[in-house]
Amino acid sequence: MRTKLVIGLILLLVGFLGGFIPQYRKARETAEQLSTQSRELLSCRQSQQLSNLRDSAAMAYLEATEKNYGIATEYSKQLFDQAQKTAGQTDDPAVRKLLGDVLAARDPIMADLANGDAAVVSKLQPLVTNLEQSAKP
Repeated sequence: MRTKLVIGLILLLVGFLGGFIPQYRKARETAEQLSTQSRELLSCRQSQQLSNLRDSAAMAYLEATEKNYGIATEYSKQLFDQAQKTAGQTDDPAVRKLLGDVLAARDPIMADLANGDAAVVSKLQPLVTNLEQSAKP
């Protein structure tokens, strides 16, 4: 009787482990895949944000070259607001430095746009170039 009980418990344990181990492995693999996908999604979002910044900078530059300073001001405001938001969300030091450089140019650019100064084009051009280089995959 005692032998049957021990054999029954051993079979129960083997059955439990036989079902548990494959499910544990599958759950672990799924968690790793999820982690990988999350990193890829984060990378894609950051790339999209940089592309949006580049687009805003390019539009501000284009409008400033055409002397549409009011419209260029709107695009510049959008650019700097997006840069501020993105800087607060990223952990990448290279992106933080880039956005810091973009934000450092905010006051001179906005002042030149408000004054209708054509020299603003030469201040916008490096922003567009730097953002273009960083937005490439």
